[in-house]
Amino acid sequence: MTVVMEKPEKTGTVEEAPPVKAVRRVSRSMVIAAILVGWLLLFAVLRGKQTLTLAAADLTDLHRWFNDVNDSIGADRNSNPLFLYFFNEIRLVIDSLVTFVQDLISQPSGDRPLPQIGWLGVVGLAGFVSWAVGNWRVALLAVAGFTFLGLQGLWQESMDTLALTLSAVFVALLFAIPLGVCAGLSDRFNRVLTPFLDFMQTMPTFVYLAPMTLFFLIGPASANIATLIYAAPPAIRITAHAIRSVPHTTVEAADSLGATRRQSLTKVLLPMSKRTVVMGVNQTIMAALAMVTIAALIDAPGLGKTVLQALQSLDVGTAFNAGLAIVVMAIVLDRVTTAAAGREEAARRSKNRFLAWRRPLLGAGQPVGPHQRVP
Repeated sequence: MTVVMEKPEKTGTVEEAPPVKAVRRVSRSMVIAAILVGWLLLFAVLRGKQTLTLAAADLTDLHRWFNDVNDSIGADRNSNPLFLYFFNEIRLVIDSLVTFVQDLISQPSGDRPLPQIGWLGVVGLAGFVSWAVGNWRVALLAVAGFTFLGLQGLWQESMDTLALTLSAVFVALLFAIPLGVCAGLSDRFNRVLTPFLDFMQTMPTFVYLAPMTLFFLIGPASANIATLIYAAPPAIRITAHAIRSVPHTTVEAADSLGATRRQSLTKVLLPMSKRTVVMGVNQTIMAALAMVTIAALIDAPGLGKTVLQALQSLDVGTAFNAGLAIVVMAIVLDRVTTAAAGREEAARRSKNRFLAWRRPLLGAGQPVGPHQRVP
């Protein structure tokens, strides 16, 4: 026996959907009004209770803890192994590096490692380096800028500032570029590193000074370490961005040709991101120069110290003159590194044009060299 299921006849009426409950959303203005009302109520109830400012002589538990840490570090600086074999050694290395650069370009010394060529010789050397990495216009700007520093009577202070800046940038790039490459290659490493970079860049520059003097004492070493910590994040971020900006098709083409991870990095990623990395070096130099000037508060030598002393004695002329020297130095360093990045980009485009011109010749079987012929 078979059972036949009859289809229900269509009556032409539309079946009503179940009613939808209306969800009432709380508007943003209502939330703000509720917060204000609650704030006013708390103000009326708690007015005068634990809301007064602390007296000048009162210290909180956090203040006392930091003071105790400072006293203990000062008492154990010459006996604690952490300071004897770590912090003191770092301070000695940084001091030696800064002194070495100063002996080359600034401080007159009988046993300087290079011939004593004088400040005019340093001007000529700066012009040559600027021409080598940039062009003749940048070289003229460098010569004019360094000559201005000498004619203004600020050669010693300017070279001390330059020595601190170059030392800090050199040490910062030793760590920043490898970290930037790792952050560009690994998303996980980039997520771990980003909070530390945010902390380093958002902290006010003056806050860097106190911890440095606590561990490395007052002087060029503390100024240099504070400067390299402040100047490293731009190079790390821009290097990571440069690595990530390389087209995926280019990387995939290298992988398809059998390139290893190291070969892809050294032959594809780094050459194609070189111009952006140089711009990161430019930003690091600018950040280091700004921080070196502020580090005069912890006895860093250079133009910043001249500005600080002039402001303390209300010597507007000296302060303006030293400030102008800082501006000239910043312009020269910025133009040199920018020209280096532009020259790298021009060289890459010229190479691409050469390859594009050579490719049709290879396809047509025409000779590509004096002893080469495409079969």
